[in-house]
Amino acid sequence: MSSLYKPDRALLERWMEETKVAFDLCGECEGLHVRALQALDGVVDSRIILEHYGLVFSTGLEVRPMALLPLAADLGRINMDYPYLKVFLDIIDDATPQLVIAGFLPVHSGITRDQFAAFVVMVMEGTRQLAEECLRLDYLFPEGDPQRGGPSRALH
Repeated sequence: MSSLYKPDRALLERWMEETKVAFDLCGECEGLHVRALQALDGVVDSRIILEHYGLVFSTGLEVRPMALLPLAADLGRINMDYPYLKVFLDIIDDATPQLVIAGFLPVHSGITRDQFAAFVVMVMEGTRQLAEECLRLDYLFPEGDPQRGGPSRALH
């Protein structure tokens, strides 16, 4: 039987390396920025953050303003299709709207490396599938879109 560990940032970094998930540290936050997801079209930021209540794995997708209404109408279906993810819109007055995709893993009692790896892989795969679906449905700005309305807000 595997031992349970209450993770800290150093342990998460080690487990990410052992799980072969490439990440970056930005210096502006405590998050582990996941390279594979940040490379996807439409992704603004993707990171794993250790909070006092558990692990939060979140990814922000940049939404075309004209797609807000159809995307908002589709959120119920999206949340039903991806029950292990929490998906919601983040709309701020002076920034491009974002679709936030998040996974949560409580760690109060501790977790094993295998549980962490399963969580990361599950959230990454679901996020990748949902990002591809959103691109197909024309909810997001595709990479290199000449009609894009300017740069998004800062990552943090």
